[in-house]
Amino acid sequence: MASAKLIVALLVIVVAGIGGYAWYLQSQPKVLTIRIGYQPSTHQVAEFIISAKGWLVEEAKKLGYELKIEEHLYPSGPPEMEAFMAGRLDVVYVGAAPVVNEVGQAKGKGAPLAKIVASTNTQGSALVVRKDFNYTGPESLKGAVIGTFPPGSIQDAILKDWLTSNGLTFGAPGEGKDVTIIAGGPSELVEALEAGTADAIFVPSPAPEICELRGIGKSVVNSYEMMPGHACCVLAISDKFIKEHRELAKLIVKLHIKAQKFIKENLDETIEIAAQRLSKDWGYDLSFTRTVVEKAYKENPTALEFPWDPHEIVDSVLKYAEIQYKLKYIPIQLTCDDLFDLDLYDEAVAEMK
Repeated sequence: MASAKLIVALLVIVVAGIGGYAWYLQSQPKVLTIRIGYQPSTHQVAEFIISAKGWLVEEAKKLGYELKIEEHLYPSGPPEMEAFMAGRLDVVYVGAAPVVNEVGQAKGKGAPLAKIVASTNTQGSALVVRKDFNYTGPESLKGAVIGTFPPGSIQDAILKDWLTSNGLTFGAPGEGKDVTIIAGGPSELVEALEAGTADAIFVPSPAPEICELRGIGKSVVNSYEMMPGHACCVLAISDKFIKEHRELAKLIVKLHIKAQKFIKENLDETIEIAAQRLSKDWGYDLSFTRTVVEKAYKENPTALEFPWDPHEIVDSVLKYAEIQYKLKYIPIQLTCDDLFDLDLYDEAVAEMK
């Protein structure tokens, strides 16, 4: 009888111990690293704000997560999305066109697929010509060398569509087309314009502002004139990350919306946050960078806007998909469902009310 009572007592202790250990495990924060890609641009200032304020780490604690944030800098969208397709990024601030290119190349191949969950900015680029270049209209670009971001980028898509609509052919060096196009990142394109190896560059803010303030060139056509109201950068998240960490994905959307509103309501602080980040990314003096950023946001020569609702940019993003398909950058026509997760955005907004 005594031995039976002892066995029962031991079983109670064991069960209690198992239950206590399970409770202990459940009470421990889930440790997770989130890898975020971005570019050195005034377009993606929402990412800078979220990072500077520490919002994601703090708010994730309420969901039981202990986060480590890794931020990875890329010169433009195509190399950023190459890293994404290879599984090295979870969240990206990037142009909509590189997302199109990644999904078009990766669909059906088992690679992560980017899902656009919010808009980051619209418009915001400009064609900048050398100071001594006599630009009188698109036809004056015949024989010119124009530098822009690599194939698959927003700038590549808009520039080539605009040249075509103005009856100009384009190609790589040596192909004998009306316009020769060379590719590069923002810093090297600014250097190419300064060195005279490019007659013009089509680049996003703050590169046009840098060129004008340094006396390298002058803006002659803005992207909003080429393609009015066009989508530019977006917030995209890996479909794998959304599936495995949906609550965190919604939190990222919520904080992005908060940051977009912060830009409108706290412009001077936004300028300072952007200047601090971009002075490091570009390697420029902080005072000069602050002047560049102030020009970009307050004078706003490239007509930057910062909406966040992805529903508003669906048609524009599908236009990029059409352009890339015609250019043979992607093998298939893509749909809204291929490129967006509107449900995630809608759920996040509903929970914010």
